[in-house]
Amino acid sequence: MPPIFKAIVSITVWILFIHGCICLIHCGVIAMTSGIVPPLALPANAGVGIVSLILAAVAAWIRQKLQ
Repeated sequence: MPPIFKAIVSITVWILFIHGCICLIHCGVIAMTSGIVPPLALPANAGVGIVSLILAAVAAWIRQKLQ
């Protein structure tokens, strides 16, 4: 495999990881600071963060397989 694919996967892993962390932190801050939260906004945001972290782990596994 050309090294450009490894670089693209590495960048994707970092983007997904940072996105997942930001979603989960945002979800936690909203839950702690506001008393009234729309019914599906908080679980949906947490779900997106968790899925993003899972996809980052899968992409990291694929990156390891490319070596």
